[in-house]
This record gives sequence, C-alpha cells and structure tokens, in this order.
Amino acid sequence: MTAKTPSLDTELFSDEVIAHPFPVYEEIRNAGPVVWLERYDMWVISRFEDVRAALRADETLLSGTGVAMNEVLNNSGNTNSLVSDGEEHKRLRTPVMKPMMPSALRDIRQRIQELSDELVDRLLAVDRFDGMKDFCHYLPVSIISVLIGLPEQGREQMLDWARSAFNALGPMNERAQASVPDLLAGAEYVGNLDRSDLAPDGWAASLYQAADEGRIDMDEARKLVFDFVIPSLDTTILGAGSMLYQLGVNPEQFDKVKQDRSLIVGAVHESLRIGTPIRAFTRLANADYRAGEVFVPAGDRVVILYAAANHDERRYSDPGMFDIERDARDHVAFGHGVHRCAGAHLAQLEMECLLDAMARKVTTVDVGDPTPFPSNMLAGFASFSASFA
Repeated sequence: MTAKTPSLDTELFSDEVIAHPFPVYEEIRNAGPVVWLERYDMWVISRFEDVRAALRADETLLSGTGVAMNEVLNNSGNTNSLVSDGEEHKRLRTPVMKPMMPSALRDIRQRIQELSDELVDRLLAVDRFDGMKDFCHYLPVSIISVLIGLPEQGREQMLDWARSAFNALGPMNERAQASVPDLLAGAEYVGNLDRSDLAPDGWAASLYQAADEGRIDMDEARKLVFDFVIPSLDTTILGAGSMLYQLGVNPEQFDKVKQDRSLIVGAVHESLRIGTPIRAFTRLANADYRAGEVFVPAGDRVVILYAAANHDERRYSDPGMFDIERDARDHVAFGHGVHRCAGAHLAQLEMECLLDAMARKVTTVDVGDPTPFPSNMLAGFASFSASFA
C-alpha cells in the first residue's frame, strides 16, 4: 500500500450503520475503486463496475479460502459450493443448482402461486399484519422445508441456522460470537443426518443420488444440504420485505403493476437492487489484483460490497428512488459470475408469485416504519406493520 492508496477508518457493522448504511457506502465509493479499510485490515470494492469485474475475476480473487471477514470461519474447513473454486466449485455446485434451475422450478410454479394467493387472501381478512413475519416468511419457510425434504425436527430450525451463518461471515464481533451456538447446532444436525430421514423425492436426497453416481462423495452430500438451506431463505425473505415496503411507500409504483402485470419481473429486480439482501462477501487475492490505479497485493483479503454497488450513481441514476420501470436486471443482489447465488431463480419466482397475487387482489398497501434487521452480512427489515385493502 502506498501513500496514494485510498484509506478509510470506516465502521461497517455498528447498529447505526446497519440502520442507515447508504451514506457510508457512498463515502467508500467516492474514496476510490478499491479502498483500504483500516479497522478490518482488508480492501473493499464498492463501485458497480468494479464489483462486477471483481466477481468475474474468480481465478485471482478466490472463494476457496473462505468468504468471511474473520479467520475463525475461514479456517474451519467447511465444504460447500460457496467456499470453493474452479473445477471443485463446478463439481459441488452442479448437484445443488439442478433442482433450482428455471426448468426444474416450472413444475412448482403453480403451487407457489396458489400458496401466494391463499396468503394474500388471509392477510386481506385482517386489519394489520407484520410485513416480515406474516407476509415474507411464509413462502420460503413453508415451501423450502418441504422441497429440501428434511425431517420435521430440522425444518423448524432452518431459519436460525441460516441467519447464524450470515452473522458468522462478518467480523468476529458480538453478533458473530452470539451466532456460534446456532451455527454449531446446524453443523451437528447436518453431520448426524441419516439418508433414511430424508424425503426420497426431496432436494437433499438428490445430493445422495449424486454421491451414488460418483459425482460427489457421501460426506460432501451431507454437508451440501446446507447449500439449500442458506441461500433459499433470507435472500427471499428480505427481498420480499424490500418489495412490500417499497410498494407501500410508493403507491404510484404499485398502481403501475396493477395496471400492467408485465412490470412484475422488473419490480422484483428493482426491489432486490434497492434492498440488496446480502451485504457482502470476501475473497482472497492469490495474485496482485488491479482495480483502477491501485493494486491489491497477493495474500490480501477483499470485501466485495454488493449493497454499495447496487446504489452506485455511476450505474443507476437517483439510486435511492424505487422505479419499477428502471432496467435493473444487472443488479448484483445475488452476486455475479460463477458464484451467483444458487437460490436466485427460486427467490425471484417466489417474489413474482407474491406480487402477482397482490396485483390481482389488493387495491392499496399501507406500511409503517420498519425496524432494521440486525445482521452482519444480511440487510433489510426485521419487522414493519402493514395492511392490505
């Protein structure tokens, strides 16, 4: 690092920054294409084009040495498709992705739409509801637990395990430390999972089938069950929360969807862009990496700040404005490149079905002030009051 290298002593994980992150993200973006974060001893890349370039540079900026901001988790030896590179990544990701590809999801779209319609009907019958707990949690928790095919005991704890994993990916602060018991419990559950406990037609069972065919080994099959749990819950829950809240505070945008349901897909992308459920992951440089005029030295760790990239005014004009007619298809809410979130298609499908039901059945959406979701690496709302009319 030279005297000309941009450097900031920025706190990214205080309660205040989690509640109001965008001024901090703007400061980081304006400091340079890559910035040294003094208190974390890491670099950060936050501008849209630089983030996409970094995510494509998967042969130089590696995920296989861990994607956390602490070495405890990075050195834990976990096996999953996120923490892998090259051919190993492809080998592990392929069986995980198979049931979540668009072609496979076509078979369950009608059922997800039916559940979405039933949910909206129930919420229309009550005066007010919790936008997160009552609206956003329902589909991911009820659908995913059945699709994965876990025994009942595991289903009820999936959300706690997923949230603990994302907290543990941050710096080893109080949130990360408090998440360790749930994370260990989830690891113990997966470690003790018996194939006979799984629904034979579920996603988890398909991993064991891949092991039978020699594409992965049995230990990998067991551990990869977490790859269904983690990317399939909070990404959808927080993304749906962003969508519901934004449609409530921007009623003219909801009116547009009601008048033209072809705007639903664009509304989902814009909700994910403005709400970006995953704040960041890290990668390790295995060779010098250049961003602008600055070189990240080999051996240094880099924070890829998705949430900042999606609010980069260099790419999106007036990025704080919710505009469903904006072309936001290139957002990085689910990452970019070979490590793009495995559950992205499923999350988008669930959000589209929820919004389709709303567009047909709901006249107006009212929302109250939200409570921020307190997480190291997840972003969004913990709760807000809402009503349909």
